[in-house]
Amino acid sequence: MTGPSMSPEAKSPTARRPRRTQAERSQETRSKVCEATLQALVEVGYEQISTTLIAQRAEVSRGALTHQFPTRNDMLVAAFEKLVGEWREGYPFGLDPGKEQLSVDALVDALWNNIFSDGRYIAAMELMLAARQNNELGHALRDILVTWIRVRDRITVQLVGGNVDDAEADLKVQLHLSVLRGIAMHQSFDSDPQTARKLIELWKQIAQKA
Repeated sequence: MTGPSMSPEAKSPTARRPRRTQAERSQETRSKVCEATLQALVEVGYEQISTTLIAQRAEVSRGALTHQFPTRNDMLVAAFEKLVGEWREGYPFGLDPGKEQLSVDALVDALWNNIFSDGRYIAAMELMLAARQNNELGHALRDILVTWIRVRDRITVQLVGGNVDDAEADLKVQLHLSVLRGIAMHQSFDSDPQTARKLIELWKQIAQKA
């Protein structure tokens, strides 16, 4: 006795899941390569990055990688753009300062939890240092960084209720960012995972008194 017959749709996996378009496959490759690049920057540093290494880490063919990113510089720039885009669209920078504001404590926590504590921030630091170079890569990275900084600083001042034309308010924002940047660097080599959180809490206490 045979069981119930299966419909053609049930027998065919492709009938249940439409084939991805070329654009979707390309986007997946780009995303995998960018993420692998960021992780490699954290683990081996800027000088060790190569298209061969990233193709292996991203588990894509070198041909597929170079089709999307013809040069090492193209790959690095795209990885940085991806990370900055996540920051810009995520919390807290995705907030509308005209509708929602944060206390200084909440801002410090938001910046730390969503940007600076992410291991990929060290990758960003590697690329920020590369942006100082007077070459093609340095110019491309610097363009992204300068545009991002303008947006970042303006929104940050507004999120804590400050006036974007107030030099002191801007200076305080720069101080918060500098402290968090330093703690992120410290975290990258500190063997005690609790140290960073203790430093964050201490900084919030200091900032409240300022």
